Formats: sequence, structure tokens, C-alpha cells
Amino acid sequence: MKHIYQLFIAVILLTGFWSCENETDLMILEPQEAAFSIITPESGSSTILNKDTPNNTALTLSWEKVNYGNPTIITYTVQFAASNTEFAAPVDITTATTTHATITVAELNAKALELGLTANVEGTIDVRIKSTVGTTLSEPKFSTPITIALTPYRGVFPKIDLFLVGPGTAAGWSVTSNNMPIYRDPKENAKHYYTGFFNKDGFKLIEQIGFWAPAYGTNGAKVQYRATESDTDPGVFPTPAAGYYSFELNLEDLTYKITPYTGPLTTYTAITVAGSVLTGDDAGWDMNVPMVQSTFDSHIWKVTQTLKAGKMKFKANGAWDVSWGDNGGDIIVEAGKYEIWFNDLDGRYMFIPTL
Repeated sequence: MKHIYQLFIAVILLTGFWSCENETDLMILEPQEAAFSIITPESGSSTILNKDTPNNTALTLSWEKVNYGNPTIITYTVQFAASNTEFAAPVDITTATTTHATITVAELNAKALELGLTANVEGTIDVRIKSTVGTTLSEPKFSTPITIALTPYRGVFPKIDLFLVGPGTAAGWSVTSNNMPIYRDPKENAKHYYTGFFNKDGFKLIEQIGFWAPAYGTNGAKVQYRATESDTDPGVFPTPAAGYYSFELNLEDLTYKITPYTGPLTTYTAITVAGSVLTGDDAGWDMNVPMVQSTFDSHIWKVTQTLKAGKMKFKANGAWDVSWGDNGGDIIVEAGKYEIWFNDLDGRYMFIPTL
């Protein structure tokens, strides 16, 4: 009986040693000692990203396969980092079990901007590949890094409302009252327009009622952005004499143009809002919600109104003889409460959400 017991213990010990040895083999896989390389692109290559083709392939990466000594599935991760940071804060871009990957224009542009590159200016980022296997305690392997040059574009420009302030405007230098908005292009957020009356001595633009920053003004012939009140105060957009002006602003390019307005100055006794946005059905097209005419500029109108999802237009003098919409068609509106601003000189409008 004693011999049987000793044999049983020996079998258990041998089985345990065998299991531990095999577990070690499964858990610890060491990659090849030799470095592996990125095949494409070459270090130093340059790419200009085109915002008109966001879904096109901008970067095709391929690299050498890593050998872990045993048949196993290897996961490769493409990593980017700001140049000259030794990958202190790598950004994972995409993973694959093959030795190649593609990145679209939009994806590459977003990551380039995230890593600090400036829109429309060539900059560099570092790229490497990290290889891993799913086994616990396996050692990751990193490729020899490369550096590539990229010229990103500015992403989708955010919607920013801008309000007039300055001696040429109804508000004067107040940032809390009578600050009229200028009109953002409904299709290109960076572009803003305003046609209307100004007193002499110019104006600036603020982003938020009640605050002097962020703000926009001039620095010579260019637009100057003021991020905080401690930043340098820009100059005014010039209006040398009282009169009507056409103003164009591009926040992406930081350019502007202001010229005397020489078009017609037709005067209307009333401007009203009509459409299904008022009732939720076609009955709203027979209604007229009056807008309030500005005492500073008789061509600027405003009303605060709760709207249903639907369509609408602006009407002159309560009739359909003269009306304005979206390039002649209906204006599509989402449900909500808005400050609605309208300019009868150029037909532009703004819907500013309000509580």
C-alpha cells in the first residue's frame, strides 16, 4: 500500500511539472531578436491631404512579419506620435493581423491635427508598428520608427455665431445689448456675411453676448483672432463714414472684405414668417407671424418664436408677391425655440437657438 501511495505522489508531481512546463511555453513567447522594419512608406515621404476626397486612401503601410518562434496569431498596431518625443505618448491608429493597413484622408487628417500639426502647413509625425500576441506575458515588439511629412487641412469648421460691437453698430461698445448677429453661410461654416447700415469708426465681432473674448478684429489687412481678454486687442473693421456696407469674413483663412453697398434699398412695411413650422401642417402657410424691425437699420428684422419641424419662408407686406427662402425654395427647420434674424437687403437669415 505504501508503494502504491508513493507511486501516486510521483505521478502527480511529474504531471504537475509537465503542466507547468507547457504552461510556460504557452504564456511566454519571445519575438525574434532582430529589428523589423516598415516597408512602405519610406521615411521622409510627404503627403498633402485633400479635404475634397476625405474617403480616399491617404497612407498605405506595410511592414515585415515578426517571428515569435511558435505558430500564433500576431496582432499589429499602427502607432503615431508627435515628432521627437520618443513615443512618450503614442496614439493607436488601427490594428490588423496582416502586415499591411490603409488610412483614409479624413482619418489621417484628424490624427495629424490631434498631434499638433497646423492646417495648411507641412509638419512631421513619427510612425511605428507594435506587434503582440494574445498569450499572457508575451513581449511586444516595436518596429524601427520612421518620420513622415504631412500637410493637413482644417477639419469641418465649427458653427460660430458672431455679433456686432463697436461705434459703427447699434450696440456701440456694449457687449450686453443690441448686438446684432452677422449671417453665417448655411453650407460653409467658416464664411460669414453682413450687408447693412453702419455708423463711422468701424466695428468688431464677439462670439458670446456679454464677453469681450473670443473676438475678431483686424491686424492690417488680415483678420486677428482674440482668444482671451488678456490677448492683444485687434483693430476695428473700418467704416470711414456712415452708410451701407457689404462685409465678408472667412474665419478659416482669416480674411475679410468690406465695400460700400450700392444695391437697391427697398423699404418694406412688414416682414412675416409663414410655413408649416408654425402649426405642423400646411395651415401654417396661411399665417403671418410679424417680425420686429430694427430702429438702427430698417432692413434688419427679428422675432423669437417656437417652431415645429417643417418648412417656412419670409414674406414682405403680408403677401406672397415678394418672399424669401433657401435659394428660392423652402427653408428646412428643426423643431425648437429660436431668435430668428432676417435681412431684406440680401435675403440672408439666422436661427439662433434660445431657451
